[in-house]
Amino acid sequence: MDQERLLAAVLLADVVGSVPLYERIGDDAALRQVSDCLDAIREIVAKHGGDFIYSKGDDVLSLFETPEAALRAVCQIGGQMTKEPLIVRIGLHFGAVIRARGAVFGDVVNVTARLSATANPGEVLISQSFFEALSADSRGTLRLLDKMAFKGKQELFDVYTLRSDDGAPSTHVVNRGTFVDRRSAPPPRINLVIRYEDQLRSCRNNELVTIGRSPECDIVVQRPWVSRHHATFTISNGKARLVERSSSGTFVSMGSGQDVFVRREDILLFGSGVISPGRRSTLGDAQILRYEIIPG
Repeated sequence: MDQERLLAAVLLADVVGSVPLYERIGDDAALRQVSDCLDAIREIVAKHGGDFIYSKGDDVLSLFETPEAALRAVCQIGGQMTKEPLIVRIGLHFGAVIRARGAVFGDVVNVTARLSATANPGEVLISQSFFEALSADSRGTLRLLDKMAFKGKQELFDVYTLRSDDGAPSTHVVNRGTFVDRRSAPPPRINLVIRYEDQLRSCRNNELVTIGRSPECDIVVQRPWVSRHHATFTISNGKARLVERSSSGTFVSMGSGQDVFVRREDILLFGSGVISPGRRSTLGDAQILRYEIIPG
């Protein structure tokens, strides 16, 4: 298989807002608007020397030879596509990628996708390696947002965003369980222990433990009503959270015995309790995960 390894700036732009648009104006009209938005992004990418790789759904992935060119493209995208109903959120990263079979692969691509998925609509999240590869003048157009933990990595990474006077919307720190607030006092050290059947995982400060049907998850729950990537346990700022992103939802019980249903939202965890993906915990076929928070 022919493949090429190269250093590149990776840009992943994700168009959000299409789902309610389809519901409101119908498939044909919504598809035209989404397609126009994606085409406009591709044109901006080409204008700044970027190489369009693919568009999957509402995502556009592109490569640039230099971070400077990618940053110029992002500033133009941010200046033109920040109005509802369709808004773009963007991740930028820099490093070694592998080009093969008309696509790109590697950890850099995965981290870029994580940055894009974490960004708010209208927001750009930029990695530390991208920032460090920029010229001094270009670095001045960015500001440090906070630190971010990536699954499978021990260290925290600085994450940057565009300054609000660059034509992009101002950003604010969001607590999605992956950011570490550098302005607060040192958080208490805790350990989150999760048990499911014969599987046992431990989550400490700034770490992630994923659950789902996919073999890639840290805790695998093989049931048809469990999403491939169902939810994530995480600890940040000394607080434990369940980040729920499934289609079927999750039932959470924390000591009181009463189930709380969450879907596509984050919930703080306290003490010890029970997590039941997709089914109420009292049902016979429910898959029960037990958690306990202990001093770390």
